[in-house]
Amino acid sequence: MPRNKNKNIIVIILFLFVVTQTLIFASIPQENSKEHVNVLVKSGTRLWDIAEKLKSNGLIYSSTLFVFCTLPYRGRLIAGEYTLQKNMSIIDLVQKLGRGERNIYALKIIEGHNLYNVAESAEISGIMAKDDFLLLAKDRRFLQKLGINGDSLEGYLAPDTYYFSKEVGGDVFIEGIVKKTFKNFEKEDIKKRMAELNFDIHKTLILASIIESEAKLKEEKPIISAVFHNRLKLGMSLDADPTVVYGTGTFKRPIKKTDLTTRTPYNTYTFVGLPKGPICNPDKHSIMAALHPAPVDYLYFVSKNDGTHVFSQDMEEHNRYVALYQRNKSAKKQ
Repeated sequence: MPRNKNKNIIVIILFLFVVTQTLIFASIPQENSKEHVNVLVKSGTRLWDIAEKLKSNGLIYSSTLFVFCTLPYRGRLIAGEYTLQKNMSIIDLVQKLGRGERNIYALKIIEGHNLYNVAESAEISGIMAKDDFLLLAKDRRFLQKLGINGDSLEGYLAPDTYYFSKEVGGDVFIEGIVKKTFKNFEKEDIKKRMAELNFDIHKTLILASIIESEAKLKEEKPIISAVFHNRLKLGMSLDADPTVVYGTGTFKRPIKKTDLTTRTPYNTYTFVGLPKGPICNPDKHSIMAALHPAPVDYLYFVSKNDGTHVFSQDMEEHNRYVALYQRNKSAKKQ
């Protein structure tokens, strides 16, 4: 018995020696260089493939040693994009991937921003190139997959701040944002209200986007909504300047008189009814205003140049307010 006990002790000592020496080797960086290397680990990547990727990037010298060191994490590393340094040891690398200390990108979609604003934000945030975003946003197959009855993602990108790590593709990330928009319409009272107005999600987002573009104050949104609803009921054109701007695509210059007569699928001065699609991404207040207009008879409104509007029931009264506030606006510029 003592002899067998001694053998067991020797085996344990040898095992601990091998483990200790392995961990010592694993704690020594391959290089002293502080050079940064970005490594992308996609979801579903096998452990050995992760090891080979790190090895091919000059971050580790042994795939087997790397895999061995993942045992405390049960071989489960978190996918994502990692910024690693060549002076990191295998143990450092395993800990970073095991804890999921990956690069996180934030995309803030602001209410009232259109597709082109969001594309710029996506590029600045490092999520994807602006042109790639716009191609995806107008991809017919992608839109059909999401159930969007329109030409682009315009209006379907619910305003919020979203966080993205690159273990999934940009399309999956955008799909999640669109799903949040559709979720806003899942409540039974909203479905019932859309049915009462003979609206679907697309029509609701179109009107909500116009309200979003016109209103600066949340309190005015239901009143502005009422103006558009009243005009639609009477067969009047909406005459909304933001739709004209969207149709011409000239977002960085003042609207011209010739723009008002230029026919586009969005110029609501040239036809009766809603434009072809949304013109920006509206918030929940604009969506609710589109479905619940204020009980007023207004048909016109004009900006007071301070973020608020004055509303009128007839053209004569409207023209007086236009003259008053446009004159004040001109005087301020002088």
